[in-house]
Amino acid sequence: MSPKLNQILKIMTPQEQTEVEDFAAFLLLRRQEQERRSLIDDISVRELTQLVAAAGSFDWLSAEGEDIYTVTDGEAVQWPGR
Repeated sequence: MSPKLNQILKIMTPQEQTEVEDFAAFLLLRRQEQERRSLIDDISVRELTQLVAAAGSFDWLSAEGEDIYTVTDGEAVQWPGR
C-alpha cells in the first residue's frame, strides 16, 4: 500500500475506513465482471452458433429414429369452458 494511502486511512474515522473497504471490494468485483464480459464478448453470435453446430450436440434432432410423431398423433386439446 502506498504511504499516502496509509496516511489517509490513519486519519479517517472507523466508519470512513469501512466505506473505503467497501468501495475497494466494489472495484475488485467490477474488474472481475469486466473480465468475464470480455470473455463473452470475444465471440460473435454467428461464431457461437457455428461452434454449437460443429460440436454435434444437436445432431440427434435430425436422426431418422427421432422423427416418430405425425400430424395425426395425439389428441385435440380440450380447453376448459369452451
